[in-house]
Amino acid sequence: MIVPPLLALFAWIPISLLLFRRFPVRIALLINFVGGWAVLPAANYVYEGTPFPYWILGTSLESPYFITKASIIGLSGILGVFLFDRGSFKRFRLTVWDLAMGMWLIAPLLAAIANPDNLAEGFTGEIYQLLAWGSPYLIGRLYFVDTQSLRLAAKAFVIGGLAYIPFCIFEIIKGPQLYARLYGYQPFQMTGAQRFIGFRPIGLLENGNQLGIWMATATLIAIWLWWRKTAPSILGIPIILVAIALFIVTLACQSTGAIVLLLGLTPFVFMDPRYLSRTVSILLVLGILGFAAFRIANVVQLRDLVKQNSTAHAVAGYLKSIGKDSLGWRLSQDERHITTALDEPILGWGQWNWWKDGFQRPWSLWLLVFGMYGSVGLLSLEALLLIPALRAVWFPLARSDIGYTNMRHTLSAAVLISAIDSLLNAAIILPLLLVIGGMTIWSTNDTEVEVEIGQQRASAGHAGWRGSQNSRRKTSA
Repeated sequence: MIVPPLLALFAWIPISLLLFRRFPVRIALLINFVGGWAVLPAANYVYEGTPFPYWILGTSLESPYFITKASIIGLSGILGVFLFDRGSFKRFRLTVWDLAMGMWLIAPLLAAIANPDNLAEGFTGEIYQLLAWGSPYLIGRLYFVDTQSLRLAAKAFVIGGLAYIPFCIFEIIKGPQLYARLYGYQPFQMTGAQRFIGFRPIGLLENGNQLGIWMATATLIAIWLWWRKTAPSILGIPIILVAIALFIVTLACQSTGAIVLLLGLTPFVFMDPRYLSRTVSILLVLGILGFAAFRIANVVQLRDLVKQNSTAHAVAGYLKSIGKDSLGWRLSQDERHITTALDEPILGWGQWNWWKDGFQRPWSLWLLVFGMYGSVGLLSLEALLLIPALRAVWFPLARSDIGYTNMRHTLSAAVLISAIDSLLNAAIILPLLLVIGGMTIWSTNDTEVEVEIGQQRASAGHAGWRGSQNSRRKTSA
């Protein structure tokens, strides 16, 4: 039986509100955002007679599909807080670190003002941006600013990956079909599905790339939970078995980019924050920004390089022979549209399909944003994604860190997985905004808390777990 996507999306609102009645607010919020992202359909996609509907952007940005999982879980989260814990809004205080999100949230409105013909779309995009991005960020700022709440969020992402293991195994063997069986049309069901061994799964996410990032993120955090002895088990399963299972399944999903990012960022888990080089982290951040800047400059075009350089031609030929030519394809797609984007470099075109006169569409989030909202939107988005990593290495002894558990470095690495992936793909796992919002600041009104790490106890500053209700709490780490 196929569930109409709109029915599932609208039904989530009362379901989510029931969760707020049944569970503590933080638990309900995590179920809403992480669970909703895992199980809801992306949108009410309509089949238009083509096997490759390239124009569908997904849920990270405004598009003709306003009712998406991103806007619905954002609305549900804000409604839940307003109805069941509205006093928490009084805790919010703007800081300079919120500037990036503030600029990102008003980017659609600024682009609409700069392009009056697209004013109506600009207002629609503004509302979508507030729901999809502003809601989880604000909730992260209110509820996930201390070690205990961030640890809870980390466990939620691991549970999300753990819950996907049986779906991944099924689709690796049988092919990506769960989404189509439950919700009907899935626009990218078979895109890049065929792999060396079986298929690349999608589950109920937007595409196989996003599922790979989902599993890699859960794996990275699970490895940290095991290595730092922060959680002995997840759902009663020993944490070492959880980490091993997630790692194996992530490899089996055969999403090359996700695997490379997981292996490349895992050192954040094992390195003591006292010795983690600021230089390495800053170079990584600068590399992300430099990649976008280099691509915008469009000094070297990949197509010309492959034609003129024998080494580049040989590499491209080899990748194509082993079925790994998608990287070059994505880069070449972006190259086709950079000139169009540069025609409106400051505030962009103010419309989601600014590339419509070109061949297909850009494939990377950064270029889609640059075309829609110009350099103002692009810089604010990149700053939003990179601030947690910079703060983690620049302030390694933040008061809400307990001992040297390295939580903020690991969660920053989890965010970097999506940030780097967005250089080639058009999606971000938006529930990560909960931890982005939480890590953007740390609480300034900490209270004393006893924390057990293994068999040892330590005292450290800690933001109130339930505001003013509990000024002192003993927690099992």
